[in-house]
This record gives sequence, structure tokens and C-alpha cells, in this order.
Amino acid sequence: MRIRVKIVFLKILFVLLLGAGVAYHEVPKLLQQQLHRELIVFSCFLLIGVALALAMILNLPIPNPTDAVEYIFSPVVRMLYPG
Repeated sequence: MRIRVKIVFLKILFVLLLGAGVAYHEVPKLLQQQLHRELIVFSCFLLIGVALALAMILNLPIPNPTDAVEYIFSPVVRMLYPG
């Protein structure tokens, strides 16, 4: 059991270091070019990606994006194809 905890900890540490490395590589370029909106979008996507990776490592339930798309577009499909 103790070995499994160490492996999970190492996986979490790796994901966090990888996310920090990507940010360290990209953020200065965006700041230098004064691309503030792009920096915000980049940060949001990076945080979402790191959070999903951590959720996968911890075996947490991750929602399926297909369910959200079906929920949003099913009324449109029913209007277009009523039968």
C-alpha cells in the first residue's frame, strides 16, 4: 500500500512540474508581446488540463463531454427532425 501512495505522489508531482514547465516556457513570451487575452485563455486551458490529469491520477469521476454536447443540442435536433 505504501508503494502505491509513493507512485501516486510521484505522478502528481510530475503533472504539476510539467504544467509549471509549460507555463514557464510560454508565459514570458505572451507577456513580452503583451498578449494579455491570450495569456488568460492559455492559463485557463492549462489549469483545466492539469486538473483533469490530476483527476485521472486520483481515479476521480470525470464527466464525459459528449453528454454536455447532447444536452445542449438535443432540443435543436428535435426541432429540425421532429419525427
